[in-house]
Amino acid sequence: MRTLKAFRAHRCNFSTALAVLLLFLSFPFAQAGTEKGRGLLWEISQPGVPASYLFGTIHSEDPEVLRLAVPVQKAFDASQAVVLEVLLDMEAMMSSSAAMLMMDGRSLKDIVGDALFSKAAAAMQVRGMPEMMTDHMQPWAVAVTLSMPAPTTGQVLDMVLYQGALQDGKQVHGLETIQEQLDVFNSMSLDEQVLLLKDAVEHFQEMDVLHEELLTAWKQRDLARLVAINENALATGDQQFTEGFQRRLIVQRNYLMMERMQSYLRQGKAFVAVGALHLPGEKGLLNLLEQRGYTVSVVY
Repeated sequence: MRTLKAFRAHRCNFSTALAVLLLFLSFPFAQAGTEKGRGLLWEISQPGVPASYLFGTIHSEDPEVLRLAVPVQKAFDASQAVVLEVLLDMEAMMSSSAAMLMMDGRSLKDIVGDALFSKAAAAMQVRGMPEMMTDHMQPWAVAVTLSMPAPTTGQVLDMVLYQGALQDGKQVHGLETIQEQLDVFNSMSLDEQVLLLKDAVEHFQEMDVLHEELLTAWKQRDLARLVAINENALATGDQQFTEGFQRRLIVQRNYLMMERMQSYLRQGKAFVAVGALHLPGEKGLLNLLEQRGYTVSVVY
């Protein structure tokens, strides 16, 4: 029972965290640019259509994060539709649960060997995951779990927005399906998954400190600082692998999300919430929106 409860907690945590994985695995990202280096809430406007808003989130249970600032709450309340990266419903939870586990009889220890498994299992116990459960998880799923703060309540910002939208009777949409998010990892070769796990294990002791730095930058609404923290962490790791994975995890998804949010922006009064590091950079959503002819202005 203890094992099952631990896995359920991490399952809920995982379902809202894929976009923010970049924050914990030292992947590069384009420079934010001084004119869009600060701000979490942005008004997206076009002639003849009510304004919409784009909000950059962070995966955190911090009470200060969960209490929406007045300008954010005002924009949320004024919206008719809330658009998240993915719908955080029961189907998403069940799909992510199944995807994290190996169902073909293999064990993680068989794949990565005794030495790496021992280190990974010890780190996972710090995250509240028993060794027996870790041995049944996909290498990428262990890497994701190690790369996030240990869950306690499961009430992270994306989930709070989702639940708030449902309670208010708003339309709720997802820019991606959970399967599309999972495919980012499922498309990786086994060797790539092991590389991802090795990186997460090697930098595990740094994760909590890194998260606090990122959380501080987010609270200060400092997108440029978020980018700089990631760039400073770039000194280690397989550069070819991380650059390729970053393209799949962030850049390609930026273009996909940009296309899919168009119908909501054309209607207006949409509140779009995605991970904060999807916003800045040459290939970030703020710049892509301007290229589409929208007027983008910081609110908060």
